[in-house]
Amino acid sequence: MAALEAMAGGKPVIASRVGGLAESVVDGETGILVPARDSTALADAIAKLVGEPERAREMGRKGRVRVLEHFSMEQMAKRNEDFYYELLGAA
Repeated sequence: MAALEAMAGGKPVIASRVGGLAESVVDGETGILVPARDSTALADAIAKLVGEPERAREMGRKGRVRVLEHFSMEQMAKRNEDFYYELLGAA
């Protein structure tokens, strides 16, 4: 949730490529995904965005748009509802 909250706030996200983060963050567009447990890649990603503030702002802007388009409360509730109905239909 922290990644989605940061994106909603217009911030670029640097995250490890684990769990649902790869579904939330579009690598190179809304943030940067790095391999898990790779501190060098993490440091490089941070340096990249610090050194390119305009790119960081653009990633933040795109991240906010992505959250509003794909991760609103209504959309997430609808996906959960659809998932439950799918489970019930398969039973």
